[in-house]
Amino acid sequence: MFDKVTKQLVRQIDPNGVLIPASFNDSKKLKLLAVVWKKPKMWFFGKAKYSPTHFTLNDLLEKGEIIPERDERDFLKCNATYKSSGSGSVDLGNEAVGLNVTGQGSSELHLSLDTLRKEDMDIPKLLKDSQGRKVNLGHGLIQQFLKGKIMLTLLKERIFTTCESAISYTGQEQGSCSSTLKGHPMKMAMKAKGELKCNSDLKMNIPAGTVFAYSVIKMSISSDGYIELCFEPDGIESDDISEDPDYSEVDGPWALQEIEEGYSLNSLKTALSDVQTRFCVLTDLTSECRSTLLLHLREILLDRPSLSVLVDRLEVLSSGEAPLLQNELLDNKSHFISEVLDLLKSEPHNSEQILVAMHMLLSAVEELTDAGLQLLESFCTSEGLRSLQDLVNLLMANSEPLSKDAIPVFLQKDDEFHRVVDLFKSCDVLVKREDDLMFADVTCEKGFLPFVLCIAISGLACLIDSNNESTGVCSQND
Repeated sequence: MFDKVTKQLVRQIDPNGVLIPASFNDSKKLKLLAVVWKKPKMWFFGKAKYSPTHFTLNDLLEKGEIIPERDERDFLKCNATYKSSGSGSVDLGNEAVGLNVTGQGSSELHLSLDTLRKEDMDIPKLLKDSQGRKVNLGHGLIQQFLKGKIMLTLLKERIFTTCESAISYTGQEQGSCSSTLKGHPMKMAMKAKGELKCNSDLKMNIPAGTVFAYSVIKMSISSDGYIELCFEPDGIESDDISEDPDYSEVDGPWALQEIEEGYSLNSLKTALSDVQTRFCVLTDLTSECRSTLLLHLREILLDRPSLSVLVDRLEVLSSGEAPLLQNELLDNKSHFISEVLDLLKSEPHNSEQILVAMHMLLSAVEELTDAGLQLLESFCTSEGLRSLQDLVNLLMANSEPLSKDAIPVFLQKDDEFHRVVDLFKSCDVLVKREDDLMFADVTCEKGFLPFVLCIAISGLACLIDSNNESTGVCSQND
């Protein structure tokens, strides 16, 4: 809950993407001059990851300390309420047999943070004080830095609470199911009805001094230990493809420019075809393994901290390198994460390719919005994923609007089509029907979300219990 709040807050107060959302467990580490690992993105559509360490720059220096000159002031007052609601129903049957299923839900997230304060450093003074300073090359943290493909940054600004605060969440779900079975009027008539109600109330108290967001500057270290600070903007949105020297090697033929408003999804056909070729290795898994993986992933998709842990684990396994940072397994989903990894590691054939494919798939899933993740999870059935994959293939193959009758039958139902519209809308693609045609137009000014959604659908579709021809994922590339 805390992670969702910090991300929501950062999106609203920092449109330029310089601030980095903090996690609750990292708050005590986030002091001025704290050393923060920066792990470059592995795939071109991703973002760099920042992981605070337990050390500050002064812990690394050979001798002496740097005392930053700091400025602290009120930043903003934050008391807000976010509400959402939704409902749906399905009717099936005829005069003899009928089935009706309805569902509705609502949620409310309330933030009571009062005044947030901002603390930052005098950068010109820091630049002057750091000139000619050296770090201890024998320090364990520096040794890890010299061995790994990571960067070091220093915390230069942070935003934190000034008093005890609270975050509360209230959710309500309600569903009902009724069925009717009729025979000869004089012989048989049966009705059944059931209802389910589920309420959830969560409250999290936030101590004073809890860091919600921070920003960093890059630090380079020469072979003889001298440090140099770089004051170019850094943060979750400032990373550029060109800054990663291994970008072309890692991403190979999948590299493409950000898709822009007005583009057709058909323009992604070649890039997605290359990605789908990578996913074909997943269809070589046994039917039981694929179905189990999909069940476990459904449990993890909506839990971002667990999803992030799984992505990090897969990156370590697929790269074959020793982990530089080891996130703790989360209690609530740890068994699902462990079982997913055990299943993948137990595969005797193409194990490395399988791990890389799963890492790419879940890295794409991790880039989706919260709304996109919820909608995609609801489609994680054989029929749902197969229909979504068929739709993606149709959109990739045609630059012109689709005939309504060409859309997969499962998605032609009004309720399912509206869910598809919402799913694609969450990834900056406007899907609409006019007369007998369906249109799909990119609405974002720039970014990779439309492509990321197609990657996520294609990868998950490889895990359903069906042959290759059912989804068109691999057969089109053979």
